[in-house]
Amino acid sequence: MGEKCCSSSADMKQIVKESYGKRWAGEERCCDGPEDTLSMVHRALISELSPREGMKVLDVGSGTGEAVLEIAKKVGPKGKAVGIDFTEEGIAKAQKKARSLGLDGIAEFRLADAEKLPFEDETFDAVVSECVVCLIADKQKVLNEKARVLKPGGRVIMHDVINWAPMPEAVQKDPKLYCGCIGGAVSMKDYKYMMEKAGLADIKAVDHSDQIRKRLNTGILSAALELPESDKALNEIVDFLRRGGIGYALFVGTKPKN
Repeated sequence: MGEKCCSSSADMKQIVKESYGKRWAGEERCCDGPEDTLSMVHRALISELSPREGMKVLDVGSGTGEAVLEIAKKVGPKGKAVGIDFTEEGIAKAQKKARSLGLDGIAEFRLADAEKLPFEDETFDAVVSECVVCLIADKQKVLNEKARVLKPGGRVIMHDVINWAPMPEAVQKDPKLYCGCIGGAVSMKDYKYMMEKAGLADIKAVDHSDQIRKRLNTGILSAALELPESDKALNEIVDFLRRGGIGYALFVGTKPKN
């Protein structure tokens, strides 16, 4: 599909890191979805979070820090909003913004891997992420880590790309589609199962597919049309799209109190 496919999850992880480092250096959007739709789902996440003074919130995959800074304004001065990202470019931009807004004592940014969070158990009142888990091969490990650093009674709140049919291998292995938040998507059912396996309860999923499906699926079709017509992958992709293709959802899970 225009770029060489990856042979391993480690290869894809490095490609994602390099891709997002370049995006954050240029302050580009992280996803191919419509800006108004992503803003709407972001607002839904913030509303669900309901940040207030004194809360300690972690944003996994914080990019250039916009969500962390928004939360920091509401949890300060006694609370803290922390963002982790695996790109130096994202962290540098976020730290610069925090200083310019006088929030560097409330907003904190660390270079770290979502699969191994650098925090003690039961540190945060809430853990959020926005279109991040779809970019990580070992989704269960990331969700386990989110639950681990969450205080009892705290919540994981995230929105992410989902699929409505089994993902064709050609889409999964295409670097452009993977970095575009599409190739690594899993179903709503899978996300709910993994959140429960991570120890979260009262799982809530809100489907936002209608607002974003057309744009994301158009991107898949455009990539598929680059394949030779005889390639069976094209037929698999067309069938995938006919069965619903890609969607989007907001998820919430609570860590039970001891």
